[in-house]
Amino acid sequence: MQEDAIQADHLQRFIFDNAAIRGEWVQLKQTWQTVKVQREYPPAVASLLGQMLSAAALLAETVKMSGRLVLQCRSNGPVSLLMVECTSDHTLRGLANWNGEIADDATMQELLGEGNLAITIENVEAKQPYQGIVSVQGETIAEMLEMYFAQSEQLKTRIWLATDEHTAGGLMLQQLPEQDPEQHDENWNRINFLAETVTNDELLNLDAVSLLYRLFHEEMVRLLSTTVLEFACTCSRQRVADTIKLLGRQEAEEIIAERGMVELACEFCNTHYQFDPVDVAGLFSDPLNIQNDSDTLH
Repeated sequence: MQEDAIQADHLQRFIFDNAAIRGEWVQLKQTWQTVKVQREYPPAVASLLGQMLSAAALLAETVKMSGRLVLQCRSNGPVSLLMVECTSDHTLRGLANWNGEIADDATMQELLGEGNLAITIENVEAKQPYQGIVSVQGETIAEMLEMYFAQSEQLKTRIWLATDEHTAGGLMLQQLPEQDPEQHDENWNRINFLAETVTNDELLNLDAVSLLYRLFHEEMVRLLSTTVLEFACTCSRQRVADTIKLLGRQEAEEIIAERGMVELACEFCNTHYQFDPVDVAGLFSDPLNIQNDSDTLH
């Protein structure tokens, strides 16, 4: 593997040859920094967002899709929205909305209160997206997702997530079908016992090989594919133009009269799009006059 690939944000899949269990490890540095720099997130909010980012990467790798997986948490607490997207092109983006002062040591329950976490999978081949929902419960994002898998997928799953100022990381184990139920449970309990010893510092600072050896050196672990991940936003001038059209001609012209232009910013990447009176007039007369850069990622 080339050195630049080793240094890149990536996800490592692995499997146990002596047990019907698969796993994934992820570590995000540059991607996390790019997401975090878009807003001045309070530390407690940033921690939740970083955990969601790692979780989305882990979950997306378990799904065969050509599209995107979205984790979205809406609540009545100070953090009203957490939203993270991971695409089949292995790109990530995310954001959080919050109100008021947030204590650095605020817990997830204090930040979210009551609400729901939705897992949406949009596949270009599917007529309708798949969506699973779990209520805000437990003490961590990982616990919430484990409850989702237990309730909706009936798939034994364990997740560990960690975030600090520089890195977001995670580890996931999932039980696979096995003909011998007794041995199945014994293997699952043994490997989970080993995994429970993982620390946040190890998730954030050890590479995949070092961490897996530290946890499972007495097991038969086989490394599978590695996926390189990166930040990318799918916003574009054309999509913003479509949003202005939804406002309607009258409201758009009122904004022009008041401000001299219509300006919108992407909440994910903070890119600003400006439309002057000529641009806006063109939107409601000949849409072909508006430059289309809908395929641009940045």
